[in-house]
Amino acid sequence: MKTIKFLSLLLMSVVLGATASFATGISPDIAIGGALGLNIVTSTVSTLTGFSISGLAMAVVDISSLQESAIRYNRDLKLLPVAIIKEELGKLGIALIPDIQNKDIRTNFERAGGIMAPYSTTMTINNSDLGKAVESILEVHDAYASVKDNVRNYKTTKIGPDQLLGKNTSKVHPWQRTMLWAIVSTFGEDLGDCLYGGTRNASGLTPKDLFNGFDTLLTTKVSSGEISAAKGNLYATGAITAPATADDTDAFDQLRAMWASAHPTMKKINTILQMNYDVFEAYQQAHFNKYKYAPKIDEYQRIILEGTGGKCRLVPSAFMGTGDRVILTKPGNFDFGMDSMKDQQFVQVRAPYEDPNFAQFWIQGSYGTRINSVNKKVLVINDGTPIHATNFSGDYDSAAS
Repeated sequence: MKTIKFLSLLLMSVVLGATASFATGISPDIAIGGALGLNIVTSTVSTLTGFSISGLAMAVVDISSLQESAIRYNRDLKLLPVAIIKEELGKLGIALIPDIQNKDIRTNFERAGGIMAPYSTTMTINNSDLGKAVESILEVHDAYASVKDNVRNYKTTKIGPDQLLGKNTSKVHPWQRTMLWAIVSTFGEDLGDCLYGGTRNASGLTPKDLFNGFDTLLTTKVSSGEISAAKGNLYATGAITAPATADDTDAFDQLRAMWASAHPTMKKINTILQMNYDVFEAYQQAHFNKYKYAPKIDEYQRIILEGTGGKCRLVPSAFMGTGDRVILTKPGNFDFGMDSMKDQQFVQVRAPYEDPNFAQFWIQGSYGTRINSVNKKVLVINDGTPIHATNFSGDYDSAAS
C-alpha cells in the first residue's frame, strides 16, 4: 500500500508540475523537477536538493565567472605575453612595435660614399650616385592557442566536494585568475621560443612555426649575399668553445677581434654582442684565464667587453638557443612587432564540447620580427651556427607528459 501511495503521489506531482508549466510558461522539466524536490540542470552548475535519481541530474560548467574575468582583465591579458619577454627584449636592444596591421614597411636611405672629387676647368664631370632606398618589412602573422580544460580538475576540499567552478561561498573561483594568467604566460613564453629560432610554416603546429625569428632572417640574408665578408658584415671567428686549459683564452680573443674588425662607426657608438649562454660562459672563463680576474660589470650587471672603452656589452639570452652564433649590433636595429591591441577580446572562454565539464580558452594575436638594417655600420655577425633544439616555454612538454 505504501508503495502504491508513493507512486500515486509521484504521478500527481508530475501531472501538477507539467500542468503548472503550461499555465506559467515554465519548462515542464523544471516544473517536474521542482515538484520532486530536484534541480535538473541544463546550463548552470547547481547543488542538488532533496534526493536525486541517477541519470536526471547533470552538472554543466558555469563559465560565466571565467568569462567575466577574461573581460575584466582583458587589457592586462593583452599585454602579458609581451610582458613575459619584455625584459629580454630590453636587454637585447630589441624595439617593441605595437599596433602593426599586417605589415609595416620602413625605408632606410643609404648614402653613397665618395661623391667628392677635385675640380678643374679641363676635367670630365663624373656624376655619382646619391644613394639608394632599402626597405625593411615587419610582417605579423596570426597566432592562436586553444586550451581544453576539464573544470573538475579544480574541485578541491577548500571549495567543497559538491561545489564546482564559480560556486564557492565567495562566488569567485580561486583558480580563475591563475588559469587565465597561466595560459597567457605560456603564450608569451612561446613567443620567446620563436623570437630567434622560429621558421615560418603556415601549416605548422608548434610555436616556432609562427614567424621567422632573427636567426632565420640572418641566415637567409647570408644565403642571399646581403651579409658577407666582402660587405663587411660577416666576420669569421671560427668555432667558439669553452677553454680547454687554464691558459686557453681563445673565446675572449675571438669576441674581442670581432668587435675590433667592425666598421669604425660601430666603435664610436654603444653596441651589443648578443649570444647564447654557452658562448657567454666561454668568454667569462677565457677572460679569467687571460687577466686572472672576473670580467667588469656595468651598473645594470652587464659584462663590458674588455678593451672597448665601455662601448660594447655582452648580452646572453636563453632565446638564442645553443651553438656559437654571435651578433654585434646597435640597440633598436631589431624590431618585434605585435597586433594584439585591438578592441577584440584577447582571451575568450567558451563551452562548445559535448562533455559539459570541459571549457575552451581561446587566445589570438599577431606577431613578427624585423631587422632594420644589415649595413656594416650597424651590424656584424660571425660565422657561427645557431641551434634551437630546446624549448623554454612552460614547465613541461605537453607532448611528452
